[in-house]
Amino acid sequence: MESYICQSCGLPFSRKMRGTNKDLSRNSDYCSTCFQDGKFTDHHLTIQDMEKKLLDMARHHDGLTIEEAQQTIKMLPDLKRWKMTHIL
Repeated sequence: MESYICQSCGLPFSRKMRGTNKDLSRNSDYCSTCFQDGKFTDHHLTIQDMEKKLLDMARHHDGLTIEEAQQTIKMLPDLKRWKMTHIL
């Protein structure tokens, strides 16, 4: 099964869970939770908000441990959404 890493939340997602572009084609960079119809589902989200969101997911949902959330948080600055180089 093909697996992707969301360039917004840093979590793995499947081919079926790919986000959608404005033309409704599938986007392999972002999961459908983070990206729909060519835009981020929460465009006001900051990297600090994403860190809190990941920790909250780990505390309240199965499938993500605190340790996994902390590892994901460490890689957030390297993801496309959070890199500043894409705006230059």
